[in-house]
Amino acid sequence: MDSKSISKGLGYLPLQLGYDVPYEAMLAEARNLRDHFVMHRSSENHRGWRSICIHGLSPTHTLGHKDYGYETTESAPYGWTDICKFCPVTHDFFSRVLEYDSYERIRFMLLEPGGYILPHVDVPWVQLAPINIALNAPRDCEFIMENWGTIPFPPGAVNILAIGNPHAVWNRSDEDRYHIIVHGIKKPMWQQRIVNSYESLLANQG
Repeated sequence: MDSKSISKGLGYLPLQLGYDVPYEAMLAEARNLRDHFVMHRSSENHRGWRSICIHGLSPTHTLGHKDYGYETTESAPYGWTDICKFCPVTHDFFSRVLEYDSYERIRFMLLEPGGYILPHVDVPWVQLAPINIALNAPRDCEFIMENWGTIPFPPGAVNILAIGNPHAVWNRSDEDRYHIIVHGIKKPMWQQRIVNSYESLLANQG
């Protein structure tokens, strides 16, 4: 099985990176920036969903480029934002370690206690694309995807998701939930990484 057929056949895939993600340090950096997060998709009826961009159009431009008048990725002036100086571990990981050719948005995502992200789809196609990294995992906070159930997100977990599937999140805990979502162009080596991660998933299920 090749990476394309895997990507079109799954709702999510736990990734085997082959190296550690410094999620505890990233979590500390996110928490230090909490007061600077802005409401995400505020025109919709979600509750307690906040974000700030590490890489993007600005720290507070948390939506896709088309929402700000840029028709193509190439025309959007994506870059590292001013908050990078306040999250050096996070910036270093994405600028030096994770194997991407280029980034669009890298965002800290916060879901407040009692907050929820209503069922929605983000793209009109179903294929594994953005990476979602769990920085913490409050009890009673679940990420649910239609036809796939509860997506496992222990602290430090790195999942690649097919966000064309309807999905929702509900934080019923008394703790902030922090993730990082990564959009961009991956290096060619990711094709084999996806195959290896899929084979690891099958082996663990067996």
